[in-house]
Amino acid sequence: MQFHFSPTAGSNGWTTGFTLAGIWTQDFGAKRDISHLVDCTYLYHSARELQWHLADRFGLRADAVKLTSLC
Repeated sequence: MQFHFSPTAGSNGWTTGFTLAGIWTQDFGAKRDISHLVDCTYLYHSARELQWHLADRFGLRADAVKLTSLC
């Protein structure tokens, strides 16, 4: 499953991690905002951590989650 996200730097800049400004999927040209389905205030330490959280949230294998960052 392909996810696109827009990160926001943590309180000490990018060295501490990021929160989500928004996250969405795009299927067949239709963009679906899924920000309401995840905690956008959580401080992720890496894109890999976000990948694992999304896999757990949507019942997928971690390698089935593809991420694209728009920063």
